[in-house]
Amino acid sequence: MKLKLRIKSLEFILLFVALILSKNVYPQTILKFNKDRFRIMQFTDLHWTSGKEYKEYNDSTVFLMENLIRMEQPDLVIITGDIVISKDALEGWKQIIQPMIHTKTPFAVTFGNHDVEADMSKSQVMEFLKNTPYNMTYDADKDIDGYGNCTLRIGSSDDEKNDNWIIYLFDSHSYPEDKTLGTYDWIKNSQIQWYRQQSKTVTRKNGKIVPSLAFFHIPTPEYEIARHLDYTLGNKSEQVCSPVLNSGLITSFIENKDVMGTFVGHDHNNDYIVAPERKICLAYGRKTGYVSAYKEILERGARVIDLYENERRFDTYIRTLSGKFFDYTFEQKLTADNYPTSQGTFIQDHLVANWNDAQWQKELKALKEAGMQYLIFGPTLHTGKDNVIKSPYPSNLTTKKNAEKDLVEMCLRNTQKAGLKVFLGLNFHERWWKGNYDEDWLLQQMEIGNRVADELIEKYKKRYGKTMYGWYWVWEVANIDQLSQKEYKDALVNALNINLKHLHAVTPDMPFMLCPFMNYRIGTAKEYAQLWEYVFSKAHFQSGDIFAPQDCVGAGGLNKEMIPEWFGELNHAVNTKPGLLFWSDAETFDQQFWVPAPLNRFVEQMRLASPYVSKIITFAYSHYYSPNIVNEQYHKAYLQYFKNGQLPDILPPPAVSEIIVKTEREDTYLEWKAPDDTSTITGYYIYRDGELIGNRPLDSKNKYKNEFIDKKSMKGRKHLYEISAYNCMGGESAKLNAQDATN
Repeated sequence: MKLKLRIKSLEFILLFVALILSKNVYPQTILKFNKDRFRIMQFTDLHWTSGKEYKEYNDSTVFLMENLIRMEQPDLVIITGDIVISKDALEGWKQIIQPMIHTKTPFAVTFGNHDVEADMSKSQVMEFLKNTPYNMTYDADKDIDGYGNCTLRIGSSDDEKNDNWIIYLFDSHSYPEDKTLGTYDWIKNSQIQWYRQQSKTVTRKNGKIVPSLAFFHIPTPEYEIARHLDYTLGNKSEQVCSPVLNSGLITSFIENKDVMGTFVGHDHNNDYIVAPERKICLAYGRKTGYVSAYKEILERGARVIDLYENERRFDTYIRTLSGKFFDYTFEQKLTADNYPTSQGTFIQDHLVANWNDAQWQKELKALKEAGMQYLIFGPTLHTGKDNVIKSPYPSNLTTKKNAEKDLVEMCLRNTQKAGLKVFLGLNFHERWWKGNYDEDWLLQQMEIGNRVADELIEKYKKRYGKTMYGWYWVWEVANIDQLSQKEYKDALVNALNINLKHLHAVTPDMPFMLCPFMNYRIGTAKEYAQLWEYVFSKAHFQSGDIFAPQDCVGAGGLNKEMIPEWFGELNHAVNTKPGLLFWSDAETFDQQFWVPAPLNRFVEQMRLASPYVSKIITFAYSHYYSPNIVNEQYHKAYLQYFKNGQLPDILPPPAVSEIIVKTEREDTYLEWKAPDDTSTITGYYIYRDGELIGNRPLDSKNKYKNEFIDKKSMKGRKHLYEISAYNCMGGESAKLNAQDATN
């Protein structure tokens, strides 16, 4: 007996020495993005218990942990409480940390209510962890309630000093002293105030709100409220065991706008995730430990969370030895403090048909200056009204000679160099605009789209996988009368599913995006949202796919004042499809003349949509605001807005100095002289009898298109013509008029 005790004592001494020396063996761990993503694995409720009757269960738990780590290769493991819950706790902790040590994976822990039942206090556990290789847990402040409250910084891939994401760990305690306040304790005010101060410090240090996550054991009361929502994803098989008292933690997260998601354990038959109005995501982990506390019905496993570098977005799912479940993508809604900007733009092949690499790089530089991360290029196969099929790349599906250059390859090559992500549009047929959606024809078009995707994958995916980011479904679904009929809605669902099924199978890493159109003259916002709610219930969208309706202000489908109502209704529809992202496609043009819209209109469109969406893209910055295409004042003014949220205050330009009117047959020719100061002029308006009949924007080279032909002047009638200059904000000069008597 004495010999056994001596051996045990020696083992403990050797372990203690090894742990002390480990500081020299294992370097200080720095958390940072290695690629575009940072992966977290959450284990929870291990319930390690001493005794021979529990050995098999404990061994199975450790086996599961190590195997899941090796399968998923996380950058960080977080164990959210109820870890070691009995006597012989030191032995339990030594066993529990082995999977992370064997795989050299950084890890952190939060305490659960049952951890206080072990024969090691929390302070003793913290002392043990302090000397454990790969441990990241520490006490950030000894003066706040609990143990292990701390922040973990995740640095950028190119500069670890920058905070790209922040992880907050909280001790959610165990049981309150006053039993009249419920069964379970709550996160204390001292912890919340500590978090609020940390949040302010991080924001001030980085000059922006840094996306963050929070991990703790016992769920807050908000989880019970969210459990009853229809758009949860995962198992909700028991009542939420939360504190009765709500200490305001989630409220603080929402107010500070940094914590995007909370991850808890505690309830062994719950693993659901829900994001109420996409303000914050509430999630459970999956019970990991094989020791049962009560009747447990779920396969043991873990939750995996993938963070995106420089994005307020994460993917998450449940992982077990038998598979992957409940894929979910969360992208936080834009906030008032984060003034809205466009993060992507369309670009069409006719604009770039004659560009070389230098022109591409010049344009992409301007787009990056304006904060663009995404480029939507397409369609990549186009069938005209004459049924002639053409393509901007060497396709075997065309009936007409392809473009002289491989425009798709040129786009991908240059965007990869510039660091942008590309959505490639699939096929389109001009017959679509007739509104005759014969289902057989439509389904045939979808099959053609799959063949286009297969060609694009074969030609470009291997070389440009990093920038070939997603698919764009070119067909613009509108709220036409036909779509109010069930058979046409079902035809739309069937069409979408042909592409969704194929594309998700061959490119599971590429999200699918569609940008439908809406028109208030045909139906109401509620009716349109009901159409899409039906489609979402039947179509096989996967988590991370993108619904990005056009705001239709440029095309006249909506007035900008209608945006809150229409996007508000669509927001409810999108919420019924967990994991589907909701973006806005803001229009930068005026369809009356196909010219750039005033910048203040565009900014107002984004502002009105931002309470409902998580990102904004635009049709189309390159075509209507690029300094390489139109007058550079648009780009200069937008850059000022992009940097500080304020458009420049530009005075209206001076008036034109002279108008010359000539008539020839039934046409009237107008010419005018520009004012001496043209520095703020971006175009000219032409009026006939008080009605705006023309718009002459300036191009990037400031060529003054100071002439206009009125082909509707009507012989024999007298007209009053007026011309004014305007700036990029729509500010207009005084009108100069001239009398014309046509004969």
